[in-house]
Amino acid sequence: MNKSLISIALLIASSTVFAETEYPENRVLRPLTLTDGTVSVGGGLTWSEEKDDDSLGLNLNIGYGLTDNLTLGLGGINYRILARENNETGLELTVGLGVRGFQKSSATGESIAYGTDLNGKYVFDKDFAMIFSVGYVKWDEEVLKNKDEYRYSVGLQTNLAKDWTATALYTYRDLKDFNQSEAHEAIVGVNYAFSKSTDIGIFAGYSDFDAQENGYKLDNSYDQVAGIYANYRF
Repeated sequence: MNKSLISIALLIASSTVFAETEYPENRVLRPLTLTDGTVSVGGGLTWSEEKDDDSLGLNLNIGYGLTDNLTLGLGGINYRILARENNETGLELTVGLGVRGFQKSSATGESIAYGTDLNGKYVFDKDFAMIFSVGYVKWDEEVLKNKDEYRYSVGLQTNLAKDWTATALYTYRDLKDFNQSEAHEAIVGVNYAFSKSTDIGIFAGYSDFDAQENGYKLDNSYDQVAGIYANYRF
């Protein structure tokens, strides 16, 4: 992860153009990739609970639009294979590759999830869209046996009022070689487009993935999570 952070920092430092972006302020109409030359910097403060164990965390993310169709971020890359004309209505598809999770095992080992996925968004009109994804994840275990996982997600985005957008997403996790055979996750959030370049928002989520049952520590899992975030693009 440190190498990824350094690479992104170098990309930002070497960029001499602040994009005159066509990236929409309306969250429903936004593409799944950043526009060419756009830098996105975000951070969030999260509270999570796992088996009555509470914790606070700080999450950071940086993305860079290498082209209109290719975005590089801390978690990996995302390439758009089907675009919506002028970011209006219709179907959009991307493929992604990168890190999809991290756990610490009870046997003092580490586990990193690497995955690939197909992501989609269908915009019905300027106020309503459906989002979905299908992905494969390989858990590379330092001590435990390596594991496979398939993820299926579906969700909705809708504008509640001018500049206010709600998102709800459900994910089904088909777990292979875990003690659990499946897990369910759901997250909801509200985003406020403070300006064309700045977002702030809140979110809350739930997961029934049991870290201890599957041989992991509680550090990187949650039963319940909530948080606030801010994101800035230039």
